[in-house]
Amino acid sequence: MSSDKETAERAKELLVYGPIGLALFVRDSAPQFMRMFVARGRTELDQRRRAVGEQIGQVRSLGETAATDGGPEVLRMLSTGLAALREKAEEALVALGVSDAPASAGTHGDADVAGTARAPDGGHAAEPERLAYRDTANLAIPGYDDLSASQIVDRLDDLSPADRDAIHDYEATHRARHTILGKIEQLSHGS
Repeated sequence: MSSDKETAERAKELLVYGPIGLALFVRDSAPQFMRMFVARGRTELDQRRRAVGEQIGQVRSLGETAATDGGPEVLRMLSTGLAALREKAEEALVALGVSDAPASAGTHGDADVAGTARAPDGGHAAEPERLAYRDTANLAIPGYDDLSASQIVDRLDDLSPADRDAIHDYEATHRARHTILGKIEQLSHGS
């Protein structure tokens, strides 16, 4: 019978005294634990907020640097692209006979941006002469207009800086292929 009494006593401890003691312990220590949990949560959130703030600061700094240093380069590229687009549009209009007005003066001496030679009086000559034929004769890469961008890029390393500059000027005012222009700029900055 003593075994039954011990079993009943243990069951009473586990089922009655244990839960009552646990409840009283939680009641007495809960405020202390809550303060500890709140402090831990606040510390964790503050650390994460600082980390995010540092990342935002880095991104902001990169953006400011890109806007300051990259802005002129982006504007130059945009201007080059717009000039090429305008040239192509004017060429198309002249070819279609929609417009015979001279294009705005370009940087190619007595030729206008549309690619036709100007007569001495400022109008168009009777026989339009394509800039591509006149300009590519002076380029260091024979058959330039017949080559793909990758074929041209492969030949740029062997050229002098002056020859690369001539190709850059021609490409920027004609097809404006970014692959070629970018490679020339890379080689110019590297040498």
